[in-house]
Amino acid sequence: MKYFIIALVVAVTLPFIVLKGDPMRGLYGDVDERSYLSGMFNLTKHPLFVNISTLDIDTDGRKHYLRRSTAEALKKMCDAFHKDNPEVRLYVTSSTRNYYYQKAIWDAKFDGKRKVDGKALNKSEPNHYKRALKILQYSSMPGTSRHHWGTDLDFNSLVNSYYEKGDGLIIYNWLRKNASRFGFYQPYTAGRKEGYNEERWHWSYLPESLLFLDRWMSCFGEDTSFFAKKGSFGGAEYADTLASVYVLGINPECKR
Repeated sequence: MKYFIIALVVAVTLPFIVLKGDPMRGLYGDVDERSYLSGMFNLTKHPLFVNISTLDIDTDGRKHYLRRSTAEALKKMCDAFHKDNPEVRLYVTSSTRNYYYQKAIWDAKFDGKRKVDGKALNKSEPNHYKRALKILQYSSMPGTSRHHWGTDLDFNSLVNSYYEKGDGLIIYNWLRKNASRFGFYQPYTAGRKEGYNEERWHWSYLPESLLFLDRWMSCFGEDTSFFAKKGSFGGAEYADTLASVYVLGINPECKR
């Protein structure tokens, strides 16, 4: 019954879905479900994704891809923001990341090639479990990131203090008040007891991400062996105990 209801929601919110044949094709294209949800696909060639610059969405100058439906909703929200705040720049600095991109971020931190809080963790934290927890303050294990789904993006600055004054404060206050009108919510709010630290820059298109969250839990919630084999990335052996905690440790509005 649960998935019948989900199918109805999908049919209403995602009008591009082809109802004949595989009902999941409109969600994942030619990619199988587990590969899509864990980011193991080429997003630049995926038919359901679009380079957001082609929709005149401002970026940091790099190419950014989102699901077309998410991008179209984002375009409407950005236009509304700029109508209210014509002198303030709102732009995308991070969007969809595949598994391999996330793995590169994670392993660089785990191996000490990319410092965390000014420290090389391979030297400052020899315990692999504690090292993984330190990285998980802000970065996801490969295969567990919401950024794999094409529904989540980061704005302007990846520093919370940026949003406490000036343009950052204007942006954050506007998003908190208006983003939900366009389907966007902040997954990592302050005050949660589990999961990543607060991220004022990270926003998710709930009409689609809510479904992908449900499907991720169905596929991996009790079995992360698909991507958690020891050696597949630093600390992967701890994904069984940590992955679901961080995937579900979000703003309650994002898992209603």
